[in-house]
Amino acid sequence: MSKKIIIVGPPGAGKTTLRKIFFEGENCSKLLKYALEPTHGQESLILKAKQEIGIFDLAGQENERWLETDEKSIFYNSKIILVVIDIATPLKNFLNFIEKIIEIRNTLTSNSMVYVLLHKIDLLTRKELNEIKRAVNKAFLKEKLIKILFTSVKKEFFSHTLSFFIEILNICLQDERSAENFDFVLLNDTIRLIHLMDKELVASKKDLQEKLNITEDDLNRIIEHLVQKEQVQFSPIKDEKILSLTEKGKNNFNKIVNNFSLNNILPFENEVVVSEIPKDTIIPPFLGYFISNMDGLTLLKVELYEGVLLRYLKNRIITEKNIEEDKFDVDLIPMFISALEKFSQEINIQDLNGFSLLGTHLKMQIFGFDQYTVTLFSNPNANIKNIKYKIRNYFIELFETYGNKFRNAIQTGLFSDILFLEKQGADWLQELNKSYEHSIIDLSCFDYESANNLYKNIDEFHKEVNSEFTLILEKIKNIKLNLMNAILVEDFVEVRQLAKIARELKLNFASKIN
Repeated sequence: MSKKIIIVGPPGAGKTTLRKIFFEGENCSKLLKYALEPTHGQESLILKAKQEIGIFDLAGQENERWLETDEKSIFYNSKIILVVIDIATPLKNFLNFIEKIIEIRNTLTSNSMVYVLLHKIDLLTRKELNEIKRAVNKAFLKEKLIKILFTSVKKEFFSHTLSFFIEILNICLQDERSAENFDFVLLNDTIRLIHLMDKELVASKKDLQEKLNITEDDLNRIIEHLVQKEQVQFSPIKDEKILSLTEKGKNNFNKIVNNFSLNNILPFENEVVVSEIPKDTIIPPFLGYFISNMDGLTLLKVELYEGVLLRYLKNRIITEKNIEEDKFDVDLIPMFISALEKFSQEINIQDLNGFSLLGTHLKMQIFGFDQYTVTLFSNPNANIKNIKYKIRNYFIELFETYGNKFRNAIQTGLFSDILFLEKQGADWLQELNKSYEHSIIDLSCFDYESANNLYKNIDEFHKEVNSEFTLILEKIKNIKLNLMNAILVEDFVEVRQLAKIARELKLNFASKIN
């Protein structure tokens, strides 16, 4: 068994229900209708995905055993600790419980990711949920590797909760540092380290590790990069080696500070990631893009319709009443990307071409060209994999056709000659969205949203045959588990095949009962 997920939480929080729905393919409606017997001891299963994942569901009635005795060793080597808490639990109680889990994680398995599922959100109002979100965020501001999610298996929240479990499985199956995560996490830790050294002038490795709250291996990896690039130097003082920035390191750091203010990065370095409470808003697949030069200067901003990027980046509609108080400037984004690109080159890691940043509301996909960078904004659930070539070809043709106009705009600082491309770009985005949605409908492509809907439809079918056909029931459970795995590996051929099998099963079932 190469990966391990621990499910823990107070009794009656819904741990076993979530396990059975998302890891065993059981029917949601059935589990909501009939109460499950409390778990005793631990129940475990092996989930076969890209790798085998061991799932350990710990009985809530025995939490003293798991948290206070030597049997807490069960948390050793866990990739994910999944904490499930009924959101109606008094705030103080569930904050204390989370603190205990974090203490165990930090002591026994420091690299484990903690996901806290504040479950059964259908029981509270949005105002109550927002108050809890603020309190949790404040309580765990300085903790690392923790994410708070709001979940429910009721119909209106089911697809969001399913998306969270897909995310959890993806994180569990990743290597310690996957290609994209490695670059961004290493970049973030490196910026923090250099900023600290610039501030402190000299520091020991022990001080750096404590203040940055990163592992010794990660710290050594960053220092090794920076020493090789002559950004950092060791100086022996007594029996200890002290680190400081070289003149080259100081100069390069100052260049980046001048290009992009670290005030936009550093305040969030230890912030707990709290997922948004699910909303009904439907975000189009592709919303807009920036074209910038290699220094982060925005040459062209194209939106599907006016204000769409700011609306979804801020997750609220900007009105005349709040436009003056809104301090968010979307034009800073290309400068941020440029700073990341420059720093990635400085510490000798791969560049950001094809790099993507995934947020709660939008996803940024970065395309690098010889003289330009394109930052494309999309729905977080959109699957760009099968149309990436189409998007790249559009911009290649754009730069070939209007290259002189772009170069003149950069040289003169006058962008009026390329403003007409905003309308052309908006029309292209509309066509791209239409073709993408058609590909989803005919199953020549899939994204997480359509796959989630397919899962929900199959789950409804599961409910219909639950009491009649045991063999069909087992087939449906296998379809659901295989669908989860296909979503994880982005195998749209398998998704299409599973959809076909599900339709055939449903037709056969309908013919038998009619």
